[in-house]
Amino acid sequence: MALAVRYSLRARHEEMELLEYVVRKFGHNKAKEIYISIEKTLDMISKGPEMYRRSKRQEGLRICTFSKQTSIFYRI
Repeated sequence: MALAVRYSLRARHEEMELLEYVVRKFGHNKAKEIYISIEKTLDMISKGPEMYRRSKRQEGLRICTFSKQTSIFYRI
């Protein structure tokens, strides 16, 4: 059974900033492609939350490296 994904306000804000930047630099199609990829990654996390490594910095935190520049931090 997949777990529900809940965004923090900061995470939602950072996602919006990322997508706005991509729209400005690369266009709407690339932003849509990235958004879909983020949603697929979050779906994978919800189905298998332990698949990504644990953070060494903070207990209970996990890290999914989404791209060279972007990581998704989450808690189960």
